[in-house]
Amino acid sequence: MRMMGYGRWLLAVMLLLVSVGLAAKVPEVPRFRVLGVAQGLPSTTITAIARDRKGYLWVATWDGVARYDGVNFHVWRHEADDPRSLPGNIVQALHIDAQDRIWVATENGGVSMMGPRRDGFVHYRKADYPLLGSDDVFAITSRGDDVWFGTYDAGLTRLDGRGQMHNYSQQLPAHDGLPSNTVLSLAFDARGTLWIGTLAGLARHDRNGFKRVSTPGGDDAMVYSVSVVGDEVWAGTSQGAFRWRPADGWHTPAWSGMFARPNAVTAVTSDQKGEYWLASQRGLWHTMGERAPVPMNDLQQDSRVVQALLMQDDGGLWVSIPTRGLGYLRADWRRIAAYTTEHGLRGGLYRGLAASHDGGIWLAGSRATVEYLDTSSGEVSVLEAPWQDYASRLLSAHEDSHGLLWLGYRSGLIRVDPATGKTVHWSSGPRSDGQQTPDGSSVDWLAETPDGVLWLATQIGNMQRRDLVTGKVIQNLDNAAMGSEEVGEIYTMLVGPHGRLWIANASGLRVWNDDLRRFDGVPGTGGEKIFDFVFDGPDHLWVHRLSGLESWRRNKQGWTLDRRLRAADDVPAVESTGMALDKRGRLWLATRRGLYRIQPGTVGGKVEVRNFGVRDGLISQEFNDRALLLTDDGILAGAAADGSVIVLDTTLDDPAVVRPNLVVDKVTIARGDQLSYLPAVGGFELKPDAHEFEVSMRLLTYEDPMSNRYLSHLDGFDKGWVDQGANGDRVFSALPPGSYTLHMQAFDNAGNSSPVREISFRVLPPWWASVPGIAGLALLGLSLVLTAIFGYRRRLRRITSLQLAEHKREVAEQASQAKTRFLATLGHEVRTPMTGVMGMSELLLATPLDEQQRSHTLAIQRAGVHLLRLVNDALDLAQIEAGKLQLQSQPFDLRELIDDVVGLSRPLAQRKGLAFNVQVAPQLPVMMQGDPVRMRQILLNLLGNAIKFTEKGAVGLQVEARPQGGVRLRVEDTGPGINVEQQSRLFRRFEQAEGVRTTARYGGSGLGLAICQELALAMGGNITLDSTPGLGTRFVVELPLGKVKVPAQDVQAHDAGEEETLSILLVEDDVTVAEVIAGLLRARGHQVRHVLHGLAALGEIATLPFDLAMLDLDLPGLDGLALARQMRLAGFSAPLLAITARADLEAEEQVRDAGFTGFLRKPATGAMLATAVHRAMRGQPWIE
Repeated sequence: MRMMGYGRWLLAVMLLLVSVGLAAKVPEVPRFRVLGVAQGLPSTTITAIARDRKGYLWVATWDGVARYDGVNFHVWRHEADDPRSLPGNIVQALHIDAQDRIWVATENGGVSMMGPRRDGFVHYRKADYPLLGSDDVFAITSRGDDVWFGTYDAGLTRLDGRGQMHNYSQQLPAHDGLPSNTVLSLAFDARGTLWIGTLAGLARHDRNGFKRVSTPGGDDAMVYSVSVVGDEVWAGTSQGAFRWRPADGWHTPAWSGMFARPNAVTAVTSDQKGEYWLASQRGLWHTMGERAPVPMNDLQQDSRVVQALLMQDDGGLWVSIPTRGLGYLRADWRRIAAYTTEHGLRGGLYRGLAASHDGGIWLAGSRATVEYLDTSSGEVSVLEAPWQDYASRLLSAHEDSHGLLWLGYRSGLIRVDPATGKTVHWSSGPRSDGQQTPDGSSVDWLAETPDGVLWLATQIGNMQRRDLVTGKVIQNLDNAAMGSEEVGEIYTMLVGPHGRLWIANASGLRVWNDDLRRFDGVPGTGGEKIFDFVFDGPDHLWVHRLSGLESWRRNKQGWTLDRRLRAADDVPAVESTGMALDKRGRLWLATRRGLYRIQPGTVGGKVEVRNFGVRDGLISQEFNDRALLLTDDGILAGAAADGSVIVLDTTLDDPAVVRPNLVVDKVTIARGDQLSYLPAVGGFELKPDAHEFEVSMRLLTYEDPMSNRYLSHLDGFDKGWVDQGANGDRVFSALPPGSYTLHMQAFDNAGNSSPVREISFRVLPPWWASVPGIAGLALLGLSLVLTAIFGYRRRLRRITSLQLAEHKREVAEQASQAKTRFLATLGHEVRTPMTGVMGMSELLLATPLDEQQRSHTLAIQRAGVHLLRLVNDALDLAQIEAGKLQLQSQPFDLRELIDDVVGLSRPLAQRKGLAFNVQVAPQLPVMMQGDPVRMRQILLNLLGNAIKFTEKGAVGLQVEARPQGGVRLRVEDTGPGINVEQQSRLFRRFEQAEGVRTTARYGGSGLGLAICQELALAMGGNITLDSTPGLGTRFVVELPLGKVKVPAQDVQAHDAGEEETLSILLVEDDVTVAEVIAGLLRARGHQVRHVLHGLAALGEIATLPFDLAMLDLDLPGLDGLALARQMRLAGFSAPLLAITARADLEAEEQVRDAGFTGFLRKPATGAMLATAVHRAMRGQPWIE
């Protein structure tokens, strides 16, 4: 019988649906924004919803308690190793008391309380508090300092402000007013009376104790819920829903029986304006006044229990949605109704919208279907007619003043009488009576003027006038009637205030001149494309272009532009698909970014722009072209790209302004890898090592959290307010010492501002800049002054001595710098005469000499070699001071070098308790050719790093020969290892593995490995790295060193003796040097022709052939580099050798660029000349 009764009530509700929206212009079609597990909600089974004093939303679920701030969920669950976590995850009850404490009851877990600091729960269990009676608590409420718990089979328990518990159960004689010991719900009314819903009836408690309450449903009916709404008390019982008021007691609504078990009410809330929301065992219901509640959820989910409701002060509604999560309904949800196929639409994509005289809207769709939308009831009905046979896609619609409906389609026009279904059809094909529609294009625009004319406009801009009654063609407009040589596309068309037709095309706005039967242009309106325009009275119109809105006014001179609204006024730079003007002077702009409402205001005043999108109830925010309509009673209708239709009531006021609350959610500080939380109220101090300081703010308004805007300003740091957009987090790095105040403010999506919040804090200076540090330094200075007074004479002598020493040091430094400059110059100036000294002595030794002469000559040559070595050493010193030292390749004993490095490194490893392993391959060559100093530098650096970073284990060195020649060195350790990200930047300059942390722990500048890599590359090798974090690191150095050959001068001299006789051109301005070089070359059988300057050289190569040319770089007039280029341009293709006393690195680069084959520095011996000539003739580059 009960199920049949529920069915009858449901049938009655369905019969009343038509009348549900009679009081509203837009049907009630609520759309909830749903937050689920994907957004961070721990579970979709929600048992309770509450808001704390700051405005955070708290949600009790079957997997913990969650706090929502509009952006994120913060979840508290059971943690096995945390005694201050929840005792379980299935939360049965949630309550927030007057002290902002969170009370939570978990399944068989007693009651847990978290204080305002939100730093963990304090637990109340029966084992510790016997008067709790039961660990299974179903309901919690509070008044003042007293908190009440409703338990399973243990009655009621009150926890007073002193922490004492008091139990009230049915078994106690003094409390016989309690119907049952199992309490399901609790609530205090406005008078302070506690209402108690139990398993066997309803009771209340006041100063007179407990009293059983009879409800219209019976004394012993199970009470599922007790809800206080204003001064009303609602009881959801197994027999129905009942309302109690202080003035007239119990009232049984006419629809009460709908909510008998199994559809008992579990919660009730109201907006205090006659609107009620009811949660029941079969979903969510809505009612207004005394009308029957309407189900808000899918009837296929009638077995789903909605357990929780919460109405915000601003009218927003939170509701638990079974299996989906937490639903939110905006306070202005009645403003918009969105329709899809679920609501009866079946026309496809709608482009033709027309207002009906009875208040409804005609919808013409892409499936050739015409539907009628009743904007009062929300009912959608189909107009049955036979045009589907020839009109496959409807594009425009218009209901004329006689109630007939005109439809434009791809190639024709239809007129239908909605009352009878009688249809007349005109196609674009040829007709004998000439009544065809224009060309073969679609009819996109239809409009009616007061003179009884129906206007048609096609896609490509052709227009036609027809008689409204007969439908006959009055005029086909040609180019002359259109007022332009080229017609072009028509962007929009409407009837103006005086009944004349206006159009917008490529030439701007045009208005119909009935006397001349043609369109006249509106001067000044051309240029940028006009997407839409609308009139605001007979002498004012608004024009929308991509660049923004334009206001045009008519005066004696005609239409003039008087105002522009651009992006700076928050008007979006976007193409519009329709525009309308409501009775409040607000512009409505349909775009593919949503629907914009623009309140222009006065000139110079604030322009208010509001966007309506999917978060406001729209299913799609991409509006179709020409599919926006505003009816006379203020209903705005639009069609979207997904086939949905939205209906919006422009006459409704915006929700009452509720100033949103801005809270500081958290303040964190990072020191290295450690993250610490600071008091959100400020008043803290930051130490100098605080790297990142972050403040997270949240605007606790939930209409559209992603559109909230945050601003902040840090005194003494920011020059002005910083606009953070929708991001409520602000991070500061390395703030200078000082006192700061951070000002914060936010704005919601409607532009309402929060109060300005402030937190003050200090950044402490380093110890030496602190007050104690400064005081200590001051005391130290004072003691120094006192000491100076008593020791003035002694210090005066010392200062005089120091000044003298400083003067000597400065003189020495100046002398050193002068020496460096002198040596750099000397290197060039000495080499030239040294060529004569050493060359002449070499030539002299080649002549017959007696023993004394030979001895004297050899002494001269040895002295020259020694002098040259001194000069070279001096030049190296200069290069070191200039930072330009080159690698010095020479034969060296590799094993001796390794023993030297091991001898230096092994004691360091042993000092740290590390094993030091050395393996040298037996087949390793003994003598190698290379730079032993740089190789030793690489090994010492790598071994030093290995020893420095290894705390225990071993460090090893392995040396072996490379198969392709050279040597391979491996340095291994058992240190901490290096991850892949650190490896990628290890060889950069000033980089270390863990950055600042590595520097702080081990020291160093981060240059060592970079220098090693550069040295290895300079030697033709490289350094590679293989490391695993936690296991160790291996560096592998590959150096292609050569084996030592027979000394170069012996082989070269032998090879030179086998050279063929060459004709050589020598260009040298120093006669002595030229005589030496020519003599050394002639001694080896070559023919040498010497000239003093470049012009002579060019003359010689023009008349004589030469096998090779030697050029001095420092020639008078045309220098050696320029001479080489001129010789190459003159066709000289033989090898060129540069011979110079210059020692700078730039000379080598310049020589290569000028086309020289070889480079030889003075002084040059015969062997060096022979080698250079030999290699040059074989095309082998040579630098000596």
